[in-house]
Amino acid sequence: MNKKVSLGICISLIVISIAATFSVTMVASKKIYNGIISNISQRSRMYSSIDEINQIVSNYFYGSTQDSSLLNASLSDGYINGLGDAASRYMTSEEYSEYTARLEGGITGVGIETAFDYQNDAFVVTHVYAESPAETAGLRKGDIITAIGNVTVTRKNYASLSEELYGNILSSVEIEYERDGETKTVEPLLGFSLPSVIGRNEGNVGYIKINGFYKNTAEEFRAEIDRLTLEGAESFVFDVRNTSDGSIDYAAQVIDVIVPAISGNIAVARDKNGEIYKEKIYTAENSSVNKPMAVLVNGSTLGPAELFACDLRDISQAILVGTKTAGIGTMQELFTLESGGAILLTVAIVEPKNGADAVYDGKGIEPAVNVTLISGDDANISLLTPEQDNQLTTAINLLSA
Repeated sequence: MNKKVSLGICISLIVISIAATFSVTMVASKKIYNGIISNISQRSRMYSSIDEINQIVSNYFYGSTQDSSLLNASLSDGYINGLGDAASRYMTSEEYSEYTARLEGGITGVGIETAFDYQNDAFVVTHVYAESPAETAGLRKGDIITAIGNVTVTRKNYASLSEELYGNILSSVEIEYERDGETKTVEPLLGFSLPSVIGRNEGNVGYIKINGFYKNTAEEFRAEIDRLTLEGAESFVFDVRNTSDGSIDYAAQVIDVIVPAISGNIAVARDKNGEIYKEKIYTAENSSVNKPMAVLVNGSTLGPAELFACDLRDISQAILVGTKTAGIGTMQELFTLESGGAILLTVAIVEPKNGADAVYDGKGIEPAVNVTLISGDDANISLLTPEQDNQLTTAINLLSA
């Protein structure tokens, strides 16, 4: 049972801690907070506002107890949200653990990719990874998942239920699915490491989908480039549509796999004063891919994926195909808190290879060849066949010409 304390006492303790440490919550980092709000009188007004709220709540709130950990998390989350920066966020200890595990080891789960088909009102398996628990259990591409953990899948709950298919806890998840009019139930284990890249050859054009930029992505990417080249790929299409996960550090490693060594930098991170942030200067020197290439982008291509697209365009003359990117060209850093949680905070702007003139933050990147999906639904790209995906078809035709 969680220990409950008086709401008034809880908030008072937080206010006392704030006044003593110049921090926004009992657990927030003094250095971060004081760096953001350095004016003492401004901080004092903020503390007074919290104290005023405390007095009103204490006198009039129709309730007497509150979980202090929930209150702490809500205050922390509210403060970071108040910055107005979509890329910054507060994480609980559980969220922080999941985030770092994902960044350092990629995504783990039962070994499938899924998408919701709104046209047919069905939750569809779009990819099954080889040698995964899902494949062993008998799941195939095209199967329709009807229930997860005895809960029926609907268009309202599929997103939350799909989270049950991911994680590194060595336990099983019950999946009910339909195939050819027959319903079956399987219980594949979690914990399978999903590759961050998926590749195949379309004729003599190698196609590689990058799902995120994690610690293991550069190695997987290089291996996939080599495999497809051996199988006859003479050019490449790199797909970063709907890709946002990962970090600038790991995106730079992937870029280094492709672009040739250059005398300048492939990216530089600059802080709010225009200075290089913590020596974050990225160079290309390890290897290169000397083949024609295109990069698929859309409005959900953001952050590390935008740097990837921008540098490939400016260094390797890759053709960008699709629609304008999101325009998130900043770098975030994790700051751990005493509570076990963390703050993912925007700390710098990213300058790609061509410097300040090529900064895409707040602007997005316009593709050289603007192509809107025939389906009009970027969220369900994985449901399209290669023939239905006119963005991919356009890129392949350009490289094959």
